[in-house]
Amino acid sequence: MPFRYILFCYHLVFSLIFYLFIVDRGGDAYAYWVLEADTSQGAVSWWQHWGIGTFFVQWLNYVPSRIMGLPFWAGSLLYGLASSWAWVVLYQKVKSSIGSRTPPYFLIIWLMPNMHFWTSGVGKESLIWIFLVVFLIHLDFKKPQVVFSFLSLGLMFLIRPVYALILLLLLLFYWIKTSPFSKLYIWIGVLVLLSVSYLVLDQILKATHIQRLDFQNVQSYIDYQMGFLEDFKPSSYVPLQDYSFPYAYFTALFRPFPWDGEAWLYFVAGLENIFALLLLSGALSIGIWKNSWRNNRLLFQGMVFLFMLILIASISLNNFGIIMRYKAPAMIFVYLWSGLTVLSGLKLILAEQITKK
Repeated sequence: MPFRYILFCYHLVFSLIFYLFIVDRGGDAYAYWVLEADTSQGAVSWWQHWGIGTFFVQWLNYVPSRIMGLPFWAGSLLYGLASSWAWVVLYQKVKSSIGSRTPPYFLIIWLMPNMHFWTSGVGKESLIWIFLVVFLIHLDFKKPQVVFSFLSLGLMFLIRPVYALILLLLLLFYWIKTSPFSKLYIWIGVLVLLSVSYLVLDQILKATHIQRLDFQNVQSYIDYQMGFLEDFKPSSYVPLQDYSFPYAYFTALFRPFPWDGEAWLYFVAGLENIFALLLLSGALSIGIWKNSWRNNRLLFQGMVFLFMLILIASISLNNFGIIMRYKAPAMIFVYLWSGLTVLSGLKLILAEQITKK
């Protein structure tokens, strides 16, 4: 059986696991589906639900949930099918772009549980995952491709504006570096992208109630955010605000470890995080030692997106549960890049040994 079918079904299994987890423990996913995650708008009709963030998710769910009357399990299946499609599309794209066969055991990278769990159910992470994949695989200057990229960029803005700002910066650098057009059109494009980025940043400042963009105002918002999350006194609390920045960044990227909590979710996610730490450490070590780096535009941009997410998480979050789902949509890119870099380095070492003989 082709691996893409296995990957599709594997992710659907996690959609079922996520559904059962929410039914048993509760969570935002059910509230998103019944349109009760944020009722501050007092919305009744479909378009009254329109907005950014949670409001957009509820607007998106209005037709299948309220008009069609689909239950939560059906909504979970819809999200699972859509996110499974994104996994298969990314797999096919990566498979065609690396241009070389990988050993069968390499496929285990596609099956890491935490990233599948958080991108399989009703909620923002599944939508972020889908829009991120569509944006990255269609990032090109051909007309049909660029339409999908900008559409996914707009949808990402409606889910989480700060993520759209990161994608705009990726698009800006990609445009400057690889645009096939004349310098005049390149500069026009730069001005347009900078203008759009400014508008997105302005929306972010309004949403966070930051009056002026300076260090003091940003720090005040971060302190408020940390205090707000701490007031819930969750068992998954982690005092990132008390850590040095390097350790806070490390924590957001590689923790929780299995011993950081007692729930099964901690254990599974912790094993995956240890795998991520070892894999990335191995890739950096071999890359530096043999000067063998895997150069892949798609994976590189996905990793930049992830590292920017981790930067945001390390200064604004103090909850392992939120951190785990925050980084889930982009961890696959660091897994793939690290795995391919390790394979390239090992092949180079093997070739050197054969030559010596």
